[in-house]
Amino acid sequence: MILKLAKLIAISIIILNSEKIFSQDTGTAESEYIDIKKRKDWTFKLAPYAWLAGTATDVGGEKIRQSFNDLTSLTNIGFQMLAQAKYKKWSLSTNLTYAKLGDGFKEGPLLIDFAVDQIILDTKIGYTIIDKIDFGDNIIHGWAMDATIGAIYWYNDVNVDVDLDTDLNLPNFPVKVNEKLEYVDLVVGTNFRIILSKSVLLGLSANIGGFGIGNSSTLYWDLSFVNTFKVSKLLTVTAGYKTFTDKTVSGKGEDEIKTNIKTFGPLLGVAFNL
Repeated sequence: MILKLAKLIAISIIILNSEKIFSQDTGTAESEYIDIKKRKDWTFKLAPYAWLAGTATDVGGEKIRQSFNDLTSLTNIGFQMLAQAKYKKWSLSTNLTYAKLGDGFKEGPLLIDFAVDQIILDTKIGYTIIDKIDFGDNIIHGWAMDATIGAIYWYNDVNVDVDLDTDLNLPNFPVKVNEKLEYVDLVVGTNFRIILSKSVLLGLSANIGGFGIGNSSTLYWDLSFVNTFKVSKLLTVTAGYKTFTDKTVSGKGEDEIKTNIKTFGPLLGVAFNL
């Protein structure tokens, strides 16, 4: 019973924290504002970002709701970075999230301490299918569309210590549990870019994946909207909103746990364009 409780706590911690600061596309390259005939063959982008997200998680019959502040309080170290290389209509992007999470709390007579090491790596290949942008003398407008395919690697290493708030020497205490959650989701998606002026671009992005293939989510999808502002040839700034849903199943038989995570919130980032 105690071991099952500790494992449930570990799995819940994974669920509450595994994707809270993850985003798949942040910032727009400065080359998007340049006539396709005048663009460099190769362009590069580095984009640090933050997703100020909250979560709504259903774990079996339990419903857990946490705000961005709730999730941030658990983060000891964390960073997110997107890197992209683009050659003409082709692109290769890698998005890395790393975080060390931890906390200690009391639940009834139980004293619980936990620590989580987390890595999320999203790698995609993209191709520009449509590029209908009109470059006039004073106005730039039009739209473009990319198709993408790739994989998201999820890794969480959770350590949980459970003890009783008593001096009594009881059997089965303390309990130490280590849970590792590791899986890969195949994802496909599309990105739309609508240029309104020489310095303003709107972006829409949608991705779907998982599909229960091998060791993966049963279903993953996301949708994001961003406004990108060109500050200079080197720098663009992005602000927007993103939401996603991730459904997973862990364990078998009586130990099977179905989870449904909904994460949503504003997105902020900058992109350095080379």
